Amino acid sequence: MKTITIGRSSHCDIVIADERVSRVHAEITLVDNKYVYKDVSKNGSNIGGRIILNEKVVIAPGATVLLSNHIPLPWAQIYALLPIRGAHPYEQETKVGSNTLIVEHIPVSSSQEYRSYKKDELEIGWGILAFFIPLAGWIMYFCWKGETPHRASQAATWAWVGFGLGVFINILSLT
Repeated sequence: MKTITIGRSSHCDIVIADERVSRVHAEITLVDNKYVYKDVSKNGSNIGGRIILNEKVVIAPGATVLLSNHIPLPWAQIYALLPIRGAHPYEQETKVGSNTLIVEHIPVSSSQEYRSYKKDELEIGWGILAFFIPLAGWIMYFCWKGETPHRASQAATWAWVGFGLGVFINILSLT
């Protein structure tokens, strides 16, 4: 019965360098060819949509587990450190308490999840930029319109460009 630790500390078997993850966030033990996930963090974990805090649950390999409700569990590293033996070891159920949840298998490569987080952050950045460009443009326009009309018209042009960019980003985010 081998146990691995996951957390921010360099003493953990799997180190996740993210401030939302506790120093020692979770422990995973292989018991009877099943993964037992124990949350020991202050921020909790999300397993199949259910938040757990200081609990032990049996999880299926590849189950959706988010540390601190944001960071996906690095299954590739877990498979390397705690391999399951058998003919079809990665086809099983996840048990949470007395309820049984069927969890769909997630491939070992979870780069798609990471891309979706980066995409969200990118859209937020563009949205903030599309808000501040017109705001700055209109502020400069009203400050400069009496003194330097040419600079004021340039500021107004940038305000309209920023507004158009914001509309374009909103249309793209709807698709």
